Amino acid sequence: MGLFDFFRSEKRDSGNTFLRVNSPLFGSNSGVSVDKNSALSFSAVLACVRVISESIGSMPINTYKIEADGDRILDKAHPVAKLIQRPNKYQTTYNFFSVALTNLLLEGNCYFYIVRDGAARPIELLYLNPDKVKVIPFEGNLFYEHSDFENPIAQTDILHFMGIGFDGKKGKSVLKMQQDTIGLSLGANITASSYFGNSAQVAGVLKTDQTLTTEQIQRLRNSWNQRYQGPYNSNKTAILENGLDFKPISISANDKQLLQSRQFQVEEVARCFRVPLSLIGHLEKSANYNSIEALSTDFVRYTLMPYLVMIEQEMEIKLFRENEFESYEIKFDTKGLLRGDSTARASYYREMTQIGALSINEVRQAEKLNKIADGDKHYFPLNFAPIGETNTEENADS
Repeated sequence: MGLFDFFRSEKRDSGNTFLRVNSPLFGSNSGVSVDKNSALSFSAVLACVRVISESIGSMPINTYKIEADGDRILDKAHPVAKLIQRPNKYQTTYNFFSVALTNLLLEGNCYFYIVRDGAARPIELLYLNPDKVKVIPFEGNLFYEHSDFENPIAQTDILHFMGIGFDGKKGKSVLKMQQDTIGLSLGANITASSYFGNSAQVAGVLKTDQTLTTEQIQRLRNSWNQRYQGPYNSNKTAILENGLDFKPISISANDKQLLQSRQFQVEEVARCFRVPLSLIGHLEKSANYNSIEALSTDFVRYTLMPYLVMIEQEMEIKLFRENEFESYEIKFDTKGLLRGDSTARASYYREMTQIGALSINEVRQAEKLNKIADGDKHYFPLNFAPIGETNTEENADS
């Protein structure tokens, strides 16, 4: 049976053959349904998705030619390099990768169809809605079925950015794997909104020994609210007459528990996405500049790097020709996110130039500055020599 016959026959009885990657709505034990839209209504989820997708979207990505001696030469003229800088007619590089990561984080998968010219060179990368994609294994290969295409698409013509999974064929959504955590967060959000929206929290009460009529009570309430309610009237001094006494009502234990629960849910969501709390605006009291800088470095190494490597490898396999696999590579430039403060960079550059590892122009290039004349030379200390050797003057003296 041929491939197309297989698809036509299996469409009526999919069984376990079709691997549906879209599961738009997940039920949770919290009683709140979780999908990508509802999840993004929780600020911690939105912040985590944004900081990951926007960080990778804003990161430079380059194509390098690997020379026989192992040197890597930046190649901006290669067709793949040009394609990455303009993947299609409607997306920039930033938008391409930020959309890819947003889909990957929320759906578990992201797909782009590779349009090729007559010479099989990739010339355009078109986004495919994950909700419309089926991953189909057939005779040791993967094929992709999409409603906009009449025939299944071979795996060589699909960029498939995949999240964590178990079979190497499709990724699993964070929303599905952590539906109870996110559902509980949404539930706490709904409860808090309903609680405070219905004005369940009373700031205090006015007490008096006198008996007041309904009209007097209403007039007193209106007068009090007009003078002291709202942000512009806060912290004003209240003047009480005729035996009135104001008794404030402190926040209850249940209210405190609700607030603590919401804070814990923010931490849980950040843990699911492996994002430091400081990067989503949730600063701890003990946090300082050095600890935040260290957490930011860990964010690049342990959160972003796995995504970067996955994207690089997928693009290298699918976009380069077979005879280019060994001689070209695609690399994200993470130096901008790891560069540290100006003092740390100056110390690093000083040490690297003194041992000849970097030239002046390489330092200037790293700092986005123009080259200078004679700046490509490498310098090293004259008092350095290999172990076991002495300089010319010592040999002459002996």
